[in-house]
Amino acid sequence: MCGLAVTRLGGWCLIVTATLTAQPPNRLTAQQVAPNRATDYLFPTTVQDARAIWVNPARLGVLREASIYAELSVEDPGSKGRLRQINGGFNSRGLSLGYQRDILDNGVRGSTYRLGLAGGSGGLAAGFDIARYEGGGTHATGWDLGTSYVALPSLTLALVATNLGQPIVRGLRQRLTLVPGFTWQPPPIPALGLSADAQITPDSVASYAFGASWRAASASRWPIEIIARVDTDRGLRRGAFAFGLSIGGQDRGGLVASTPGGVSRISGLSLYGVSAREPAPRR
Repeated sequence: MCGLAVTRLGGWCLIVTATLTAQPPNRLTAQQVAPNRATDYLFPTTVQDARAIWVNPARLGVLREASIYAELSVEDPGSKGRLRQINGGFNSRGLSLGYQRDILDNGVRGSTYRLGLAGGSGGLAAGFDIARYEGGGTHATGWDLGTSYVALPSLTLALVATNLGQPIVRGLRQRLTLVPGFTWQPPPIPALGLSADAQITPDSVASYAFGASWRAASASRWPIEIIARVDTDRGLRRGAFAFGLSIGGQDRGGLVASTPGGVSRISGLSLYGVSAREPAPRR
Protein backbone atom coordinates (compact mmCIF):
# COMPACT_ATOMS: atom_id res chain seq x y z
CA MET A 1 0.00 0.00 0.00
CA CYS A 2 2.71 2.42 1.00
CA GLY A 3 4.68 1.69 -2.16
CA LEU A 4 1.56 2.13 -4.30
CA ALA A 5 0.79 5.49 -2.63
CA VAL A 6 4.33 6.67 -3.17
CA THR A 7 4.14 5.62 -6.82
CA ARG A 8 0.86 7.49 -7.33
CA LEU A 9 2.17 10.56 -5.53
CA GLY A 10 5.27 10.51 -7.67
CA GLY A 11 3.12 10.27 -10.79
CA TRP A 12 1.04 13.30 -9.79
CA CYS A 13 4.20 15.25 -8.99
CA LEU A 14 5.54 14.50 -12.47
CA ILE A 15 2.28 15.66 -14.05
CA VAL A 16 2.20 18.88 -12.03
CA THR A 17 5.89 19.54 -12.72
CA ALA A 18 5.42 18.97 -16.45
CA THR A 19 2.43 21.32 -16.50
CA LEU A 20 4.26 24.07 -14.65
CA THR A 21 7.38 23.81 -16.77
CA ALA A 22 5.69 23.36 -20.14
CA GLN A 23 3.20 26.23 -20.10
CA PRO A 24 4.58 29.29 -18.26
CA PRO A 25 7.66 29.83 -20.48
CA ASN A 26 5.36 30.62 -23.41
CA ARG A 27 3.40 33.05 -21.26
CA LEU A 28 6.57 34.63 -19.97
CA THR A 29 7.91 35.04 -23.46
CA ALA A 30 4.78 36.93 -24.46
CA GLN A 31 4.24 38.85 -21.25
CA GLN A 32 7.64 39.62 -19.79
CA VAL A 33 9.61 40.35 -22.97
CA ALA A 34 7.42 42.49 -25.20
CA PRO A 35 8.80 43.44 -28.63
CA ASN A 36 8.15 46.91 -29.89
CA ARG A 37 4.79 47.16 -31.63
CA ALA A 38 6.39 48.53 -34.83
CA THR A 39 8.09 45.18 -35.45
CA ASP A 40 4.64 43.62 -35.94
CA TYR A 41 3.85 45.61 -39.08
CA LEU A 42 7.00 47.31 -40.43
CA PHE A 43 9.87 45.74 -42.37
CA PRO A 44 13.61 46.54 -42.12
CA THR A 45 13.41 47.91 -45.69
CA THR A 46 10.27 50.06 -45.40
CA VAL A 47 10.54 52.14 -42.24
CA GLN A 48 12.27 55.51 -42.66
CA ASP A 49 11.26 57.63 -39.66
CA ALA A 50 11.98 57.55 -35.92
CA ARG A 51 10.40 54.08 -35.55
CA ALA A 52 13.41 52.64 -37.40
CA ILE A 53 15.31 52.51 -34.10
CA TRP A 54 13.18 49.47 -33.20
CA VAL A 55 13.23 47.78 -36.62
CA ASN A 56 16.47 48.62 -38.47
CA PRO A 57 18.73 51.39 -37.12
CA ALA A 58 20.30 51.88 -40.56
CA ARG A 59 17.01 53.30 -41.84
CA LEU A 60 17.45 56.26 -39.47
CA GLY A 61 20.05 57.55 -41.92
CA VAL A 62 18.18 57.01 -45.19
CA LEU A 63 16.62 60.49 -45.22
CA ARG A 64 18.04 63.77 -43.98
CA GLU A 65 15.01 64.38 -41.84
CA ALA A 66 13.83 65.11 -38.33
CA SER A 67 10.87 63.09 -37.07
CA ILE A 68 9.00 62.31 -33.88
CA TYR A 69 6.37 59.68 -33.18
CA ALA A 70 4.20 58.22 -30.43
CA GLU A 71 2.22 54.98 -30.29
CA LEU A 72 -0.28 53.29 -27.97
CA SER A 73 -1.01 49.55 -28.14
CA VAL A 74 -4.03 47.76 -26.64
CA GLU A 75 -4.45 44.00 -26.21
CA ASP A 76 -7.87 42.43 -26.89
CA PRO A 77 -9.57 45.75 -27.72
CA GLY A 78 -13.11 46.01 -26.40
CA SER A 79 -14.71 45.82 -22.98
CA LYS A 80 -11.83 43.70 -21.66
CA GLY A 81 -9.08 45.55 -23.51
CA ARG A 82 -5.85 46.38 -21.71
CA LEU A 83 -3.25 49.00 -22.49
CA ARG A 84 -0.07 47.01 -23.02
CA GLN A 85 2.51 49.37 -24.49
CA ILE A 86 3.34 53.05 -24.83
CA ASN A 87 6.33 54.02 -26.94
CA GLY A 88 7.76 57.04 -28.69
CA GLY A 89 10.91 58.62 -29.97
CA PHE A 90 12.63 61.06 -32.27
CA ASN A 91 15.22 61.05 -35.03
CA SER A 92 17.37 63.97 -36.11
CA ARG A 93 19.41 63.16 -39.22
CA GLY A 94 20.42 59.75 -37.92
CA LEU A 95 20.69 60.50 -34.20
CA SER A 96 17.74 58.87 -32.47
CA LEU A 97 16.33 58.17 -29.03
CA GLY A 98 13.42 55.82 -28.30
CA TYR A 99 11.49 54.83 -25.19
CA GLN A 100 9.12 51.91 -24.62
CA ARG A 101 6.94 51.29 -21.57
CA ASP A 102 5.33 47.86 -21.18
CA ILE A 103 2.42 47.07 -18.87
CA LEU A 104 2.85 43.37 -18.19
CA ASP A 105 0.93 40.82 -16.15
CA ASN A 106 1.16 40.43 -12.36
CA GLY A 107 1.87 44.14 -11.90
CA VAL A 108 5.22 43.98 -13.71
CA ARG A 109 6.33 47.10 -15.57
CA GLY A 110 9.14 47.19 -18.09
CA SER A 111 11.06 50.04 -19.67
CA THR A 112 13.35 49.98 -22.69
CA TYR A 113 15.58 52.88 -23.73
CA ARG A 114 17.32 52.98 -27.09
CA LEU A 115 19.97 55.30 -28.45
CA GLY A 116 20.74 55.00 -32.15
CA LEU A 117 23.08 56.50 -34.71
CA ALA A 118 23.07 56.04 -38.49
CA GLY A 119 24.34 57.55 -41.70
CA GLY A 120 24.09 56.89 -45.38
CA SER A 121 25.21 57.91 -48.84
CA GLY A 122 24.59 56.76 -52.40
CA GLY A 123 21.83 54.30 -51.48
CA LEU A 124 23.86 52.59 -48.74
CA ALA A 125 23.09 53.21 -45.06
CA ALA A 126 24.40 51.68 -41.85
CA GLY A 127 23.55 52.22 -38.21
CA PHE A 128 23.49 50.79 -34.71
CA ASP A 129 21.55 51.19 -31.50
CA ILE A 130 22.15 50.42 -27.84
CA ALA A 131 19.19 49.10 -25.83
CA ARG A 132 18.87 49.35 -22.06
CA TYR A 133 16.25 47.17 -20.35
CA GLU A 134 14.87 48.07 -16.92
CA GLY A 135 11.98 47.01 -14.69
CA GLY A 136 10.92 43.76 -13.04
CA GLY A 137 14.37 43.32 -11.52
CA THR A 138 16.06 43.64 -14.91
CA HIS A 139 19.15 45.72 -15.64
CA ALA A 140 20.50 44.57 -18.99
CA THR A 141 22.07 46.03 -22.12
CA GLY A 142 22.09 44.82 -25.71
CA TRP A 143 22.74 46.34 -29.10
CA ASP A 144 21.79 45.98 -32.75
CA LEU A 145 23.50 46.60 -36.09
CA GLY A 146 21.72 47.30 -39.35
CA THR A 147 22.38 47.98 -43.02
CA SER A 148 20.19 49.06 -45.91
CA TYR A 149 21.08 49.17 -49.61
CA VAL A 150 19.16 50.34 -52.66
CA ALA A 151 20.33 47.72 -55.16
CA LEU A 152 17.99 48.96 -57.90
CA PRO A 153 15.53 51.86 -58.04
CA SER A 154 12.80 49.28 -57.42
CA LEU A 155 14.67 46.97 -55.00
CA THR A 156 15.87 47.66 -51.46
CA LEU A 157 17.82 45.12 -49.38
CA ALA A 158 18.52 45.09 -45.66
CA LEU A 159 20.27 43.02 -43.02
CA VAL A 160 19.86 43.51 -39.26
CA ALA A 161 21.66 41.75 -36.40
CA THR A 162 19.64 42.04 -33.20
CA ASN A 163 20.33 41.17 -29.55
CA LEU A 164 24.10 41.29 -29.85
CA GLY A 165 25.37 40.40 -26.41
CA GLN A 166 22.21 38.29 -25.84
CA PRO A 167 20.96 40.25 -22.79
CA ILE A 168 18.86 38.46 -20.16
CA VAL A 169 15.59 40.37 -19.73
CA ARG A 170 13.35 39.39 -16.80
CA GLY A 171 14.91 35.95 -16.72
CA LEU A 172 14.79 35.26 -20.46
CA ARG A 173 17.83 35.42 -22.72
CA GLN A 174 17.27 37.42 -25.90
CA ARG A 175 18.77 35.32 -28.67
CA LEU A 176 21.07 36.68 -31.33
CA THR A 177 18.96 36.99 -34.48
CA LEU A 178 19.78 37.91 -38.07
CA VAL A 179 16.99 39.54 -40.08
CA PRO A 180 17.57 39.72 -43.86
CA GLY A 181 14.82 41.39 -45.84
CA PHE A 182 13.87 43.08 -49.10
CA THR A 183 11.22 45.34 -50.60
CA TRP A 184 10.38 45.32 -54.30
CA GLN A 185 8.33 48.03 -55.97
CA PRO A 186 7.18 46.81 -59.41
CA PRO A 187 8.18 49.54 -61.91
CA PRO A 188 4.72 49.71 -63.50
CA ILE A 189 3.15 50.31 -60.06
CA PRO A 190 5.61 52.26 -57.90
CA ALA A 191 2.94 52.89 -55.26
CA LEU A 192 2.91 49.14 -54.50
CA GLY A 193 5.56 47.57 -52.30
CA LEU A 194 6.11 43.86 -51.72
CA SER A 195 8.28 42.95 -48.74
CA ALA A 196 9.62 39.89 -46.94
CA ASP A 197 12.05 39.10 -44.16
CA ALA A 198 13.24 36.14 -42.08
CA GLN A 199 14.24 35.73 -38.43
CA ILE A 200 17.33 33.53 -38.28
CA THR A 201 18.83 32.35 -34.98
CA PRO A 202 22.20 30.56 -34.71
CA ASP A 203 20.59 27.12 -35.01
CA SER A 204 17.58 27.60 -37.32
CA VAL A 205 15.24 29.86 -39.25
CA ALA A 206 12.71 30.90 -36.61
CA SER A 207 10.07 32.64 -38.74
CA TYR A 208 9.19 34.47 -41.94
CA ALA A 209 7.11 37.56 -42.69
CA PHE A 210 5.52 38.67 -45.96
CA GLY A 211 3.76 41.95 -46.61
CA ALA A 212 2.36 44.38 -49.11
CA SER A 213 1.80 48.13 -48.95
CA TRP A 214 0.10 50.64 -51.19
CA ARG A 215 0.51 54.39 -50.86
CA ALA A 216 -1.40 57.02 -52.81
CA ALA A 217 0.51 59.73 -54.69
CA SER A 218 2.29 62.04 -52.26
CA ALA A 219 0.95 65.02 -54.20
CA SER A 220 -2.44 64.34 -52.64
CA ARG A 221 -3.38 66.54 -49.71
CA TRP A 222 -4.25 63.52 -47.57
CA PRO A 223 -2.31 60.54 -49.00
CA ILE A 224 -3.48 57.15 -47.78
CA GLU A 225 -1.32 54.10 -47.12
CA ILE A 226 -2.63 50.57 -46.64
CA ILE A 227 -0.44 47.77 -45.30
CA ALA A 228 -0.98 44.04 -44.82
CA ARG A 229 1.42 41.53 -43.33
CA VAL A 230 1.42 37.84 -42.46
CA ASP A 231 3.89 36.17 -40.11
CA THR A 232 4.60 32.45 -40.31
CA ASP A 233 6.72 29.90 -38.52
CA ARG A 234 9.61 28.18 -40.26
CA GLY A 235 7.15 25.71 -41.77
CA LEU A 236 5.23 28.62 -43.35
CA ARG A 237 2.22 28.02 -41.10
CA ARG A 238 0.33 31.24 -40.42
CA GLY A 239 1.03 32.78 -37.04
CA ALA A 240 -0.39 36.29 -37.19
CA PHE A 241 -1.83 38.92 -39.51
CA ALA A 242 -1.51 42.70 -39.33
CA PHE A 243 -3.62 45.21 -41.25
CA GLY A 244 -3.01 48.95 -41.16
CA LEU A 245 -4.28 52.23 -42.53
CA SER A 246 -2.58 55.62 -42.29
CA ILE A 247 -3.56 59.05 -43.55
CA GLY A 248 -1.35 62.09 -44.06
CA GLY A 249 1.97 63.18 -45.47
CA GLN A 250 4.53 64.87 -43.25
CA ASP A 251 2.04 64.66 -40.39
CA ARG A 252 0.54 61.19 -40.43
CA GLY A 253 -1.72 59.13 -38.19
CA GLY A 254 -2.39 55.43 -38.43
CA LEU A 255 -4.25 52.47 -36.98
CA VAL A 256 -2.96 48.88 -37.04
CA ALA A 257 -4.94 45.78 -36.08
CA SER A 258 -3.40 42.37 -35.42
CA THR A 259 -5.09 38.97 -35.46
CA PRO A 260 -3.95 35.42 -34.73
CA GLY A 261 -3.27 33.08 -37.63
CA GLY A 262 -6.87 31.96 -37.86
CA VAL A 263 -8.14 35.56 -38.14
CA SER A 264 -10.75 34.66 -35.52
CA ARG A 265 -10.50 37.91 -33.55
CA ILE A 266 -8.55 41.14 -33.20
CA SER A 267 -5.84 40.45 -30.65
CA GLY A 268 -4.12 43.83 -30.73
CA LEU A 269 -4.82 47.37 -31.84
CA SER A 270 -2.41 50.29 -31.97
CA LEU A 271 -2.74 53.97 -32.77
CA TYR A 272 0.26 56.03 -33.81
CA GLY A 273 1.19 59.47 -35.02
CA VAL A 274 4.32 60.53 -36.91
CA SER A 275 5.53 64.01 -37.81
CA ALA A 276 8.55 64.40 -40.11
CA ARG A 277 10.34 67.33 -41.70
CA GLU A 278 13.11 67.45 -44.28
CA PRO A 279 15.40 70.48 -44.61
CA ALA A 280 14.47 72.95 -47.32
CA PRO A 281 16.88 72.95 -50.29
CA ARG A 282 19.53 75.63 -50.14
CA ARG A 283 19.21 78.51 -52.56
